[in-house]
Amino acid sequence: MKTVFYVFLIFFSHQVMGQFTAREYFKFGKSKYDDGKYYETISFLDKAIKLDSSYQNAYFLRAEAFSAVGSYKLAIYDYTKIINSRTVDDSYAVEYFLGRAVARMEVEKYKGAASDINKVFELKPIFPMALYERARLKFLTLNNKMEAIRDLNRAIIQDPEEALFYVRRAEYYAHFAKFGVNSDKYLKSATIDMTKAISLDPENFEYYLIRSQYNKDRGAPNAAIADYNVMIKIHPGRVEAYTERGMIEMQNDQYNSAISDFTKSIELQPSVEHNYRYRALCRHNLLDFGGAYNDYTKSIDLLNTQLRNSPDDESLKRILADTYIKRGAAGTSMGNTFNSCADFRMAYELGSSIGLNYLRKYCGI
Repeated sequence: MKTVFYVFLIFFSHQVMGQFTAREYFKFGKSKYDDGKYYETISFLDKAIKLDSSYQNAYFLRAEAFSAVGSYKLAIYDYTKIINSRTVDDSYAVEYFLGRAVARMEVEKYKGAASDINKVFELKPIFPMALYERARLKFLTLNNKMEAIRDLNRAIIQDPEEALFYVRRAEYYAHFAKFGVNSDKYLKSATIDMTKAISLDPENFEYYLIRSQYNKDRGAPNAAIADYNVMIKIHPGRVEAYTERGMIEMQNDQYNSAISDFTKSIELQPSVEHNYRYRALCRHNLLDFGGAYNDYTKSIDLLNTQLRNSPDDESLKRILADTYIKRGAAGTSMGNTFNSCADFRMAYELGSSIGLNYLRKYCGI
């Protein structure tokens, strides 16, 4: 009897779903979009458009959802559909052109993106978000990338309360610091911009993560640690802050604190290899050779799994070889020369000349 009832429910639900209007499907899609469920959004909007092929809002929202999942060519198709069918007084036209410009940039259709942004400014001369996107286009296409900064400066003048503008400008300043002159000046400017962005959006974990990197790059580890402390308060389940704070502590010989942070990272993400390796290094430096040996072993197991999936990854081979050497050194310190020699040999077979040196030194080869 239950089986018959469930079959009836499924049949009834399909019947009801088949009776929805395009507008109702759109509402379902909008609800899913607001929840960040973009594929479900697209599914509902497909149904809405099937019922009403001229449903402009459905095309627009589906284009936004396609962009959110990286299906930029499909997004361009939907934006083009509504642009070609729009009315002259359509107040959303600037959003259509700007959305298509962004999607075109993602697929490197820069000429089309520039044309779209020009149309945006024709329709709405004062539009800071368009300046923000044009800055990105200039950064991607112009040799004089300082032009991108100038557009961001204008965007900030027009809307000084938009955190995204400061984040993007900080990104470009950091680029100049890495590849140009006056590195200290540009890194300081990047940090100042991120501080402003954080003041506008103080609960944004990613902003602290970005600023912490800039603080590390400009040689301010204590400022970076302060950022990690805040990040952990905001989102204690995000592993990055523990790992990054642990690395700074390790570099400052604060091994016990670093071990605590790497342990927390391992609890949150037990399949991530490098936290075992970092914790092993700290334990090794504290002369806890047994603990270090166990961590190196876990690291080696995970690295070998990665290498099986990417057998030609030379950087992975170098890391694995170095970890074999370090485990061998920990084993030697515990008097386990036999296993250590096997580790040194593995390192040598992976291409490490240091492995050969250790074989000669400890294994009589």
